[in-house]
Amino acid sequence: MCALPGLPLVAGRAAAPVADLSLGTKAPEKSDLLLKPGGEITADVLAHYSAALQFESSGKLRQALEHYLAVFKADPTNADLAAHTAGMAMQFQGRDAALKILEEAVKATPRSPAPLLNLARFCSTYPPEDLFEKEDRALQAVTTALTQFPTHAEVYDAAVLIHLTQNQRDKAVQVMEQGARQPSRDPQFWLALGRTAGRVWPLGQAEFQTEYRQKVEPFFEKALQHVTKRDAEQVTLEVAQQCLLTNDLERARELCEKLVTEHNSLEARKLLYRLYEAAEEKDKALATLEGIVKQAPTDAEERRLLAGEYEKRKQPQKAIPQLEAAIQNGGGEIGDYVKLGWQYFYTQRFEDMVRLGQRSIRLFPTHPFVHYQLAIAHRAREDWAASVRHFAEAEQHASANQAELLDHLFYYQYGITLERMERFEDASRMLEKSITLTPREESKTAANTLNFLGYMWLEQGSHLDKAGEFITKANELLPNQPAYIDSLGWFHYKKANYPAALKELQRAEALLQPVAPEDAEILEHIGLTYQALGDKPKALDYLERASALKTPDTRIRKRIEDGLKQLKGGSKPNVDTEKK
Repeated sequence: MCALPGLPLVAGRAAAPVADLSLGTKAPEKSDLLLKPGGEITADVLAHYSAALQFESSGKLRQALEHYLAVFKADPTNADLAAHTAGMAMQFQGRDAALKILEEAVKATPRSPAPLLNLARFCSTYPPEDLFEKEDRALQAVTTALTQFPTHAEVYDAAVLIHLTQNQRDKAVQVMEQGARQPSRDPQFWLALGRTAGRVWPLGQAEFQTEYRQKVEPFFEKALQHVTKRDAEQVTLEVAQQCLLTNDLERARELCEKLVTEHNSLEARKLLYRLYEAAEEKDKALATLEGIVKQAPTDAEERRLLAGEYEKRKQPQKAIPQLEAAIQNGGGEIGDYVKLGWQYFYTQRFEDMVRLGQRSIRLFPTHPFVHYQLAIAHRAREDWAASVRHFAEAEQHASANQAELLDHLFYYQYGITLERMERFEDASRMLEKSITLTPREESKTAANTLNFLGYMWLEQGSHLDKAGEFITKANELLPNQPAYIDSLGWFHYKKANYPAALKELQRAEALLQPVAPEDAEILEHIGLTYQALGDKPKALDYLERASALKTPDTRIRKRIEDGLKQLKGGSKPNVDTEKK
């Protein structure tokens, strides 16, 4: 039969411990009922037990008590049943009736401390109405238990709790001293006493921690002294956990390393990882975490931790399989998908990033981060229309509940993507939003956005004066940047101030050390300025040098080649429609 969940001893008072109400072994000679094997009386007792459970579950406690009393009369050896029945009797029949049940249980089971401890707890919880009663039944019960059952750890725990409840810490200390003198070779006994010692000498009190640790540690060390092959791993691990809780990190580390070496203990490895992390031994922590994942490959949380370690070390190739496994084994949280998406981005696995994003959207259709990430993935593949669509979705969903996503970086990415679709007015709005939202301290980011927007306007032949202001501001925020100085020179070019343009463009060229393929546009601008000034040989020289750099930007490369052909053919290039 199933055990009954613990219920309050008395309505409105402290709850009784969860009781195991399965019928214990009956002692026929102690019972008023003459139970016969296979007879009707046994069936009757079981019927009473079933009825008691049903009445109690429906809240009819008085009726339940009648049936529990019948079961207890048949078998007073079941200590949990006795305690539960006494709790009900206290409610409906009074303290004396409850005490009688508990005392009968003590007499019926002389070889177990459980009935005595139940009696002690009851008397401590429900003291007599006469507070000056000379006989302390709770203390008497635990004293008897300590005398008769000195090698039962639960006796010491019950005695300590009663003494501490009565503010008698000195007596609790005496109980622990008695326990420390026992000749037991059972490590579980010493582990239990160690836990009880932690009540008497609480290690959470920082001012006494060193003193109290010296009191508590010997119990756990005795547990280690008596381990056997069968329980060595369990006992050692529990002692290591205790050391960790009491901040004895060196001892905890020593025990965990022993467990890993001798028992290949997974739980010890997990503790070691925390200990190495706390000691800032990063390489050992990583190696330990790798061992944990190897030993428990389906543990999604450990996979996430390992992925995080690889992310810190900027090793996306190693982080990716860990996040993939975390999603496969753990179902995948939104954070797993987002982190994996960025690792794909860092390794330029844009196709995988798109596929992951499409799956993420099916799972989290209104989450702005997955739309934002998919927008970035499509942008990386130069699928501008799809990218813009997901930027719009991300903005819509984020404005409702995650506005923090809509920062200056979001609108910068959105804006430069719209620019690639030649939606220049929309791009301008997004880039101006980005400028407005950029924190003051991020001058480098602000300069980049100001320069991009200003240059875009120059190329479109619109807002020229405002473009000049933005580009000038970018140069003030971040001076001596060749690209920004080039934009300033190009502004003067667009305003037909060719001498000023040449001055700035040559200043940009002087900062190119060395000249790289990406710098071809600056040389192109110098060549076009020389051409505007009527110096064709120098114009031709710069355009040929720009062409020789073979810039990776195909648009600029084609433009340079077209400019060379036009110059050699004697015609003037159409710079008004060129893009940077």
